[in-house]
Amino acid sequence: MSKTARRKNDQVLSAPNAEGNVWPRQSCPAFTPRSGGLEKTCWYCVYADFHLDKPRALDVGVCYYPKKQSKREETKE
Repeated sequence: MSKTARRKNDQVLSAPNAEGNVWPRQSCPAFTPRSGGLEKTCWYCVYADFHLDKPRALDVGVCYYPKKQSKREETKE
């Protein structure tokens, strides 16, 4: 699929969509790869949460820029 024929949900973002939905093939200037990141897309970004640590990953994630997501959730006190 050529870049001109990309779906709206796969378009490059001009800025992070903080607290908003992101699709796996989107990307933005704040992209920071997780370890093992193969592409410069939200799916591989440390700021995106696609529930990769859960039994089933989400089709649409949430951008938590500038808060990086970790594999381990913080415990509530």
